[in-house]
Formats: sequence, structure tokens, C-alpha cells
Amino acid sequence: MGRSDGVKVRGLPKYRRIMPHFMRTKQESIIYYESLIRAEKIMDFCERMTEEYKTNVTPFHLILHALLKTHVAYPRVNRFVKAGVIWQRKGIYFSFSIKKQMKTTSPISVVKRRFEPSFTLENTVKTARKEIKEGRDMKKKDQAEKEASNYLWIPAPIIRMLYPAYKFLDEWGLLPASIIEKDPLYASAFIANIGAFNADTAYHHLYELGTIPVFLIVGRIKEMPVVENGRVVPALILPIKMTYDERIEDGFYYNRALSYFKDQLENPEKLLEPAELKEK
Repeated sequence: MGRSDGVKVRGLPKYRRIMPHFMRTKQESIIYYESLIRAEKIMDFCERMTEEYKTNVTPFHLILHALLKTHVAYPRVNRFVKAGVIWQRKGIYFSFSIKKQMKTTSPISVVKRRFEPSFTLENTVKTARKEIKEGRDMKKKDQAEKEASNYLWIPAPIIRMLYPAYKFLDEWGLLPASIIEKDPLYASAFIANIGAFNADTAYHHLYELGTIPVFLIVGRIKEMPVVENGRVVPALILPIKMTYDERIEDGFYYNRALSYFKDQLENPEKLLEPAELKEK
């Protein structure tokens, strides 16, 4: 069967084609990865871009754009597994969570947005700021809230009985394209910026529903000791922890992509350059 959100990948090595049949869930295919990114240049760059763009530019905006450029440069990270098949996603979509207010009682909003390969850093900043502003609107319900409202009127036992049917439709690409297009669980990556409320980073599980193959948790920037030229010195570090589904691509390719992502952030002037393909 075809899918509205992906194209079946042809010509894969046999070992990679067989992996999804023996490793059927994301949880048994999960890889944990931590990246400690030097942040001195990031902070200076954000300050300069804030003045240039006349709007507040934060490290989160740079992370989004570095991730976008990584998906353009290394398109095989934009794949997912469903029904034992590896699919190339149509388009680059990022989902991210937003705390509506900095209060313990405040809900979290989840938004999903398509990011075009042609986006400049300024495009990414403006797009993200628009989504964040709308996500913090206390009067507006996000897509996840709307979907939950559609189901919660049904008694709990019936929801539990219907869930296997929904999961079957999800697995075999039978959900309507209108649902997949809006649902934040069908995305290239999910980013949670918990550093925005001064929290340390952590690893996050991958959702079995949907098609998200990678989850990033961004922590607060903090001073940490690093070794430079044989000496221990203090440095500002931006910690990012990732979990990703190893079935979609091998470690060599993923390492190239993650090294590119880190380099874009540690040398943020590169974020002003157009995104281009590095490796197919």
C-alpha cells in the first residue's frame, strides 16, 4: 500500500530491509545520543541577529535551522518505518512543545510546522516565532487538544477497545491524509526546549504512534569544564540529548549528519549559508 506522507525506499541493502521485521517497535530500536555544544558563539550570534532582524533570536531558533539544514544535507535521516517498510518522508516537518505560561498549572501546547529546504535563517526565525505566539494563546486549542476532545466524550473502556483499530490504520497508512498532515506525531523530528524554563536535559522515548524517528531534548546553557590544549577551562555548553530509530539509517551516515548539525551550531555563521545536499 502507498502512503500520503511518504514514498517507499527502493534499493536498500537486504540487512536493512529485514531489520523492521525483527525489530518491530521503536523502543527496541532506540539509540541514545548526547551532544555537548560550545555555546559562546551561539550567544554572540543570537545577539547580533536580534539586532539585524529586529526580533528576538534565541538558541532554539538556531537549533531549528541547523536541524532543517541537516535534513536537507542528509535526506536519509528524514525516513520512517511503518508496516515493516522504510519510507522517505514527503517534506520536512518539525513538531515542538510550548509551555503556554511559566506556571506549574499551565498546559503545554504542541505545534507542527512544515519547514521548506529554501528557508533562510530569517524565515525559520519568523516561522517559529509565529507558531510559538499562536501556541501560547490561552484561548486557542492546538491540534493535539482538538483530537483529544474528539475522543474523550467516548467512555474509557470503548476507547481502549478502539485503540487497536486506530493503531492498525496508523501502521498501514490508512489514516486520512488530512489527519496525518495536522497531527504532530507525524513529523521528521520532535524538539522539546526545556532549557527555556531553566531545566536540564533528559532522554525522551519515541512514540509508537505516528512516524517521528528522532526526539531532541534541549537543556539550559550552563558553564562546564572542558579540555583545551591540555588544560581544563570553563566553557558555556548547550546540551542536547537525542533518541532516534536506528532502523532508518546506519550509524556511519547518522554520525555524519549529527556532526554536521553540531558544526552548524558551533559555527553559527554557517547558518546564513543556503542548505545544500551533502550525501544522498
